[in-house]
Amino acid sequence: MFKKNSAALFVLFSAIFIFNHAARAQETEPAASSTLTGIALPAGANRVLPGSVPAEVTQAFDKIAAAGSGKFRKGDSEVLVWAGSNYAKANAAAIVNRLTATLKSAGWQYAVEGTEDGLTIFTAYKEAAPRRGLVGFHGATDDALIFSWMEILPVNAANVQNQADNNSQIEQDVAPVGHSGGGSLVGTWTNGTTSMLGEKNTTTGVVTSRNGSTYKYVFHANGSFEFIGYMASTMYGCTTTLFNDKRGKYQISGNQITLVPSKNFWRNQYSCSPASNKERDYTLERETYEFRTKQDEYGKTLVCLANAKGESCYRRED
Repeated sequence: MFKKNSAALFVLFSAIFIFNHAARAQETEPAASSTLTGIALPAGANRVLPGSVPAEVTQAFDKIAAAGSGKFRKGDSEVLVWAGSNYAKANAAAIVNRLTATLKSAGWQYAVEGTEDGLTIFTAYKEAAPRRGLVGFHGATDDALIFSWMEILPVNAANVQNQADNNSQIEQDVAPVGHSGGGSLVGTWTNGTTSMLGEKNTTTGVVTSRNGSTYKYVFHANGSFEFIGYMASTMYGCTTTLFNDKRGKYQISGNQITLVPSKNFWRNQYSCSPASNKERDYTLERETYEFRTKQDEYGKTLVCLANAKGESCYRRED
């Protein structure tokens, strides 16, 4: 995918400036997970904000893309930094090993393309739909560890045509279909529970359910879907909530439905410890279910989705 050439050498020699200045001078934000790959990051990671990414990094990726001779183009990129009082150069290799191990566990194939003057150039790819590829570099000094990567996207005519063919096939697959035992999946489907036990706030006197959840799928006629999931649990006056917003395309083949997400956002909130609140864009992985429809005891239509983890049923909203 990427071989050592003039673009790689540019990265090697420009990195000296980046290491000396980026970690201390650039604006960053704490990063629990990668926005580019969705994987969890080792503790202490900070993300350089897009407007503060050193020009040397951007120029290096420009040169890498140019070295592709028109076979690929630049996609999104990300610059991660470990620095400060909790950082030690002696631990840099362990941080990289944890990060790349997590990357591999998420289905990525990681390969080192070359190492020179303490800088490692690497590639990674994931056999997904569509196939994803990354190119990047990392290196450490006494002050910081920098891990920077960029997604590369195909641009040649064959890939463009293949993508068009895939889109056409998806449009055929996701057309509203009927099936035995029920009608079209197009519409809104919900499921939810509420605990009968209450939790009283001793300060306000308000009584709330200890546990509750609600889930909603919306399948559109154009082949797109939306999923919203919300769970809340209250104990001793403290409430923990989990929110998931997932969106993308769906495909139907026989009695199977495959969800192909383009967004998978998660938020955890803790009312008694706001500092522990977390938000992240999670991995975009296909989910395949067997589905069937049935009638509940009130004559309402249900759609049931089943996989190895079990079956969940959702009632159609009028």
